Amino acid sequence: MYKVAIFSSDEILVKKISHSVKFLDCNLFKFPALRSNQRAGFLQNFDLIFVQKNQLNLESNNPILESSTIHSPACTVAFFPDDQANLAGPLLDMGYDRCLNESFDEEHLAALIRALLRRRHGSCATVSFYGDLEFNHTTKQSFLKSDLLNLPMREAQILDLLLRKVGQIVLTDEFLSQIVPQSNGMNKSTIHVYIHRLRHRISSNVLPIRNIKRNGYFLRKYTQPVHLKEANTVFGYLN
Repeated sequence: MYKVAIFSSDEILVKKISHSVKFLDCNLFKFPALRSNQRAGFLQNFDLIFVQKNQLNLESNNPILESSTIHSPACTVAFFPDDQANLAGPLLDMGYDRCLNESFDEEHLAALIRALLRRRHGSCATVSFYGDLEFNHTTKQSFLKSDLLNLPMREAQILDLLLRKVGQIVLTDEFLSQIVPQSNGMNKSTIHVYIHRLRHRISSNVLPIRNIKRNGYFLRKYTQPVHLKEANTVFGYLN
């Protein structure tokens, strides 16, 4: 589940941003402003950060206040008034990933969020296909031959990481750090339980998850199965 922070006292802007992120499985936190004493460890708690910026110190001898620079591993978007487009460049220099004017289109922001989150996870596609299995990394929905599977959140998060790292060993510690960083009581045994539940819901014929002893789990790259009739045709050509 994503944690999203909105720093703005403009209720209309907050409402528009809230509508734009409604497709995400997220907890939304609202603050009137981003203050300098909140910038350090506080921002590490969020995956997405939206900040309204009405003005900056753009004097030639002090173009950007150091206290205004944002340092966070989160995806960050800054908003500026429509008549202050000159703020876009300084905001990008301050560390924001994207800048939009306050009259932004909600669908455009939603698409931008999906792109930022894909790049944060090192993925270029929103949807992964593994044989008959389809998985949306943004909504965490999975389909088998177009039928919705309705996976519980933990199993969906496990599947999310496995499909992002097809052909690689995913360490158990990586599941713990990336999937459930805020959960109490999570350990290697509980990850094994969720893997077991995922195998119960999706058969090994569709999703062949391998245990790598004392290491993690492995999902091999998908290869299209060759049916007997097709194989005989191929061998016929070879002969």
